[in-house]
Amino acid sequence: MRKRLAAIVLCCVVLALTACGGKDKKKSEAAENAATAETAQESAPAKYTPAVHDDDKYYVGIIQQSGHEALSLTAAGFISALTDMMGDEVVIDLKVADGSVGDCDLIIDHFLQDKDDLILACGTMALRQSYAATKDVPIIGAAVTDFIIAGGVSSVGEPGENVTGISDLPPMQSQRDYLLQVSSGSRIGIVYCSEEANSEFQVRIMEKYLDDSDAEYEAYTFTGTNDLEAVLEKACKECGTLYLPNDNMLASHMDAVKRISLKEGTKVFASDESMCKNGALAAYGVDYYELGKRTADVAYETLEYYIDKFGENSSDDEEDEDRGDPAKISIDRVRDTAGAYYNPEIAEALGWSSDGSFTALEIESAESGSTEAAE
Repeated sequence: MRKRLAAIVLCCVVLALTACGGKDKKKSEAAENAATAETAQESAPAKYTPAVHDDDKYYVGIIQQSGHEALSLTAAGFISALTDMMGDEVVIDLKVADGSVGDCDLIIDHFLQDKDDLILACGTMALRQSYAATKDVPIIGAAVTDFIIAGGVSSVGEPGENVTGISDLPPMQSQRDYLLQVSSGSRIGIVYCSEEANSEFQVRIMEKYLDDSDAEYEAYTFTGTNDLEAVLEKACKECGTLYLPNDNMLASHMDAVKRISLKEGTKVFASDESMCKNGALAAYGVDYYELGKRTADVAYETLEYYIDKFGENSSDDEEDEDRGDPAKISIDRVRDTAGAYYNPEIAEALGWSSDGSFTALEIESAESGSTEAAE
């Protein structure tokens, strides 16, 4: 790919992509993405003026459904990988919504007015609203559990329209096994938001695996913030362990999960690392930063071969004619990135100890600002 000298314009956020890799890099990038949530609404003009685009660049709009860490890590991994692959030929516009349909719609409308070449939708609502807004612009979904439920996809193997992406569904049988380790025979309360179809999809899979294990469990659903705490209170009083699927509402209210579960002495098992860090005892889930990087591979294929502004990757080979077409790119998963984690502060408070199969997370102390991890 030929390089150009123009600097990359990051319209809403500029991530410092330096050589300081590893966990520190992930956290730094994700923190900057999450901070955008506060400024996104403040800086929105009353009347939007579409951006001016150069003809010799690709433009990607990222809509991050909300500011919680898993989505921020996904966006950070995507930006890092795509800019590494495309250099100054890609311009990335990251916008973080407040978790509402209205704010998502506003951001997506801006991308369409800007005539962006591709939209990355981080989160189920972001994907659903993107697909509702356009059937022409390629949409890559990330941090979405089930794409068929989310919309725009007729099958995992061949999506069929303008939507494809990477699922965040972890290996569910392995997740069941780690959950049973934590529950140690106690009754399991499955808590999720009934308004999140992807959460229900994951719960149905987990229930099947728990049935196979003859585990005792009960499902507890809430519809929103108004009844979330009451449902948590009831589940914690009636169960020794809670199971939380990939649920954006719960992920945004882990402070309540932590407060109520510790008060009742209930163990909480979540489905991603950030939920564990923010209040669950343990978790088993995929690496969202790596998920973002692999989603960037899909975006690269789409930009370079399906859109192909410069005509450098055109091919008369019939085997390549569908390359980069979202309708033909199968929905993949990142099973190999899954890991098991535990929160050492919560473990100490509950008197729980890992058998060595869970990795201790570094937890920042609210009082000192320092980080602590179990030996």
